[in-house]
Amino acid sequence: MGENSKKQVIILGAGATGLSAGLRFIDRGHDAIILEKAEHPGGLAKTITRGEYRLDIGPHHLFSQNEEILKEIIGLFKEDELAIFNRDARLYFHDRYLDYPLTAQNVLFHMGFKNAFLCSTSYIWTVVKRLFVTQKNEETFTTWIQNNFGNYLYKIFFKPYTEQFWGIPCEELSIDCIPLASKMSFMKTLKLLFVKKFNKESLSVGERDTTLTLYYPKKGVGEIVKKMHDSFLAKGGKIELSCNVSNIARVDDGSFMVYYQTEKKENIEARATHIISTIPIPYLVEIMTPAAPSIIIESAKKLEYLSTIVLYIVIPDRDVFDCAYLYLVDRPYNRVSNVNRFHPDLCPENENMLALEITCHFNDNTWNSSDEELFELCIPDLEADEFITESEVKQYFSIRVKSAYPFYKLGYRQHLGEIREYFERMPNLVIAGRTGAFKYMDIDQCMEDTAEMANRFDKDGTI
Repeated sequence: MGENSKKQVIILGAGATGLSAGLRFIDRGHDAIILEKAEHPGGLAKTITRGEYRLDIGPHHLFSQNEEILKEIIGLFKEDELAIFNRDARLYFHDRYLDYPLTAQNVLFHMGFKNAFLCSTSYIWTVVKRLFVTQKNEETFTTWIQNNFGNYLYKIFFKPYTEQFWGIPCEELSIDCIPLASKMSFMKTLKLLFVKKFNKESLSVGERDTTLTLYYPKKGVGEIVKKMHDSFLAKGGKIELSCNVSNIARVDDGSFMVYYQTEKKENIEARATHIISTIPIPYLVEIMTPAAPSIIIESAKKLEYLSTIVLYIVIPDRDVFDCAYLYLVDRPYNRVSNVNRFHPDLCPENENMLALEITCHFNDNTWNSSDEELFELCIPDLEADEFITESEVKQYFSIRVKSAYPFYKLGYRQHLGEIREYFERMPNLVIAGRTGAFKYMDIDQCMEDTAEMANRFDKDGTI
C-alpha cells in the first residue's frame, strides 16, 4: 500500500469493538492507534486479575450465529484453551427454580396451579381483546409485555424484576430495554415445547443464548480481548492506556485533530483521517470542535447509561446452586453467578466465588456504598435463600462499571436518531459498539459490526 493511500485511524476505547476494529484496519495496511481511558484494555469484556482470582464483569460466554465470526474468535485460541460451556441459567422466583428466559412451559407446569391458571386466563383474555379493541402503540415496555404475556404475568414477574433492574417505573421504559422483546412471547415460548428448529437469521437474544453452541475461555472471557490486544500490538498497532481525550477538532479536509493526555501526563496532538468512537455518546459530543448544535448537545444529555457493581464473595469450593447463574426478583442484586461453573481455574483450589450484580446510577447511594456496606445489604437474602452463611465467607471485593448498559428510557430513540444524523454528516467518523452506538450487543455482534465497517471502507472509503 502506498503512503498516500494509507490511513491514520484513531479508535476511542479498547473494548471488544475497538480492538476488533483496530485489527481489521491494521490487517488492511493502515495505521491504527487505540486510546483507552482505563488502565487495562478489554472494556466490559475484560477479565480482571485480583490475586489468584480471575474476575469477569458478570457472566459471559461466547456464541454466535455468524459462522465466520465464530471461526475468527475460535481461531484466536489453542485447542486446549477453549471449553464448551453448558448454559444453565435459571430464574429463582417464589422459592422455585424456573428456566430463564421464562417460558410458557414454566408458567404452566412449574409456577403452581393458581399462577398457571391466572397467567393463562390473563393471556387468553389479552388475545381475545386484541381481536376487538384497537391496541395501543407498543413503544413502552409495559404495553408490549401485557400484549404478549398478559397482565397477570406482567404484574407478578416482569414489572418487579424490570423496575428492580432499571430503577424506574416500567411505564417510563422503551421496549428496547429487553433485547428479546421483538421476538419472544408467551405463545412463541409455548411452541418451543414442540418445535426445536429455528431460523438462525432471526434468533432473539433468548434463543441465541439457549440454542447455539457456547464456548468459554478457561482463563476468563477476557482472554478473547486479550488475544485481540496482543495480536493488534504484534502487527504494529499502538495502544495508549490511562489516557484522557480532551478534544476532537474537525479539519476542513474531513480529517480530525485529536488531543489527549497520556498516562505520563504528556499532551499529544494526533491527526486522524478516520475516527471510530466506542466511548459514551454524551462525552463524545462534549469534546467535539466546532461545538455541536445546541439540539445535539441537549439530546446527548438525555442519553444515560446504567451503572453496575459486581460484588464477588469468596467461599469454600462447592456448588451453591445447580446452575451457572440465577436471576432473582425482590433482592438487592439482579443476578448471581456460581463462578466455578464457568471454569474451576477462575478461583484458587478449594474455593469458589459468587458474583452478585447490582445495578445502580453513577454517584447514587448504592454506587457510593463501600464493599462492606454492599455485603451487609446482600448477605441477609443470601442466607435466607440458604445459598451461603456469613460464617463461611472468606473475603469479598467489587468491580464497578460506570457505563454498563444503555438506558432505554421512553423517547430515547428520537434523541439517538438526532445524534446519529449529526455524526452521519461526518463520513470519516463513526460511533460503534455497545457504549458508543448506545446499543445492547454481545462480543460477536461487536465484531460483526466492525467487519461490516471494514467492508464499507474497502468499498467506498467511508466507515
